[in-house]
Parts: sequence; structure tokens; C-alpha cells
Amino acid sequence: MTPEERRKRPEHHVVHDYANLVSSWRVREPHHVAELMRIPTANGHAWHAFQMNCRKMFEFFRYKPDGKGTYLRAAYFIDGELGYKFVHWTDSIQEFMNAHLLHVGMGRVDNEIINDGRHDKKYFEDFEAAWQTLMRTLKPEHRDVFREEIDFRLQDREFAFCGTLGRELIPL
Repeated sequence: MTPEERRKRPEHHVVHDYANLVSSWRVREPHHVAELMRIPTANGHAWHAFQMNCRKMFEFFRYKPDGKGTYLRAAYFIDGELGYKFVHWTDSIQEFMNAHLLHVGMGRVDNEIINDGRHDKKYFEDFEAAWQTLMRTLKPEHRDVFREEIDFRLQDREFAFCGTLGRELIPL
């Protein structure tokens, strides 16, 4: 398959973005943070990347298709609703992160949410559970393509430490 053919597969982009979320979380794990701390600002950049990836994937999982096909949504790959309810990364967290991560505004001063990383593990658990739900409920026509895209992504050294990305959950 050529890179251009791969680029035209929606599954390719979904797996890539989820792998980025997993990767940005994994580099914040304690054994990696010690290495990152040798690079000024690296941990802060990884934290920012993790939260931006959460923000992006929340829209993928929770938002409905716009009818124009502008954005990829989980609903495209499954029948019906996803069936996972986010517990920690809620609509209010999403709204806060939209302002906090994308804008320099007064919302940072007046907000009620303290963004200090204390909830990041729970946020990751939410996204991991949503991804697992997606993998288990893929339409048959997307299953093999997701398997191929996960295999492709995990062959890349940058993502080799990201586990299985839920490949084993995809029904045969």
C-alpha cells in the first residue's frame, strides 16, 4: 500500500490520533518523566500534548457527525451510539480545555477547575475505556482496516511502547 493510499483511509487517521494520545500519556509515566526532566520544559510539553489529544479524541468519541463529513466521528465506524459515558473528562472539562489550551483568556483566571495534572490518570482511563468500546463495536467493514492500521502504527519506533492499542479487542 502506498503512503497516499494509506492517507486516504479514515481509519489511518483515527488510529494515528489515538496512538498520539496513548504516547503522550505514556511519556508522562514516572519512569519516563525522570528522563524528560533532563530536558527543560519537556514534561510540560508532554502534558500539554496529552491534554490536547484528549480534547481532540473527546470530540471524536462524543460529537455527532456534522452531515458534511468535515470531521471523523466514532459514529462513522459503528452502528448506533458508542455506548460509553465519559466519567472524568466531562463536557465541562472539555469546555474548560477548549478555552485553556487554545486561547489566552480570562477563563484561566475565573475558572473553577484546577488544571494541575491530578486528574490526568482518570482522564486517560476514560479514553482507554472509550477506545476499547469502539474496538469491540466496529462495523465489520472497518475491523480489518483498524487491525492493519494498528499494526502499521506499532511498527513505528515512536509508538512501539504504546501497548496493543486494543487490537485484540476487535472481533474476528
